[in-house]
Amino acid sequence: MSQEIKPMGFKVQQKIIALVATYNIYDLATDQQIFKAKRKMFSWTPTIIIKDMAENEVAKIVSNFFFGNNWKIYAPNGTLIGEVKFPLIRFCGIKFDVMMAGNRYTASDIFGYSFSAVDVNGNLGFKLDRKIFAIRDTYKVETYPPLEPVFALAAALAIDSKYFQGK
Repeated sequence: MSQEIKPMGFKVQQKIIALVATYNIYDLATDQQIFKAKRKMFSWTPTIIIKDMAENEVAKIVSNFFFGNNWKIYAPNGTLIGEVKFPLIRFCGIKFDVMMAGNRYTASDIFGYSFSAVDVNGNLGFKLDRKIFAIRDTYKVETYPPLEPVFALAAALAIDSKYFQGK
């Protein structure tokens, strides 16, 4: 009898009133806020910091300066742990890759609202759904082992920052 792998679920919700993009991140199982993320106000490159509720940095996501198509994910000690890459030219829909420890997860959606990121073997890494009818940007994120949840959260924040800020 095979055991079904249960995902770790999150709700990422952008604050309505804030000077810079600010997000509250909740555990879907308990509806408790477990992380918060905030875009740095004065930075040459778009930078988003994810912190736990004790204000400890969990990860930093930094975009390249000019095109915003490559978001690097750093551990709190400054070590590069992964990347979220968007194609330089977008023909239709949104496509991106998440890389971590030699593994590559690819996802795309023609409308940019629902993604399933799979590796080269077809294993599901995470699902990402953006609420269509909402006052503020809200994402449901489900992460499947062995992918670390921070990579799926980084993808949600990078997509929101690149494609949906100010729209």
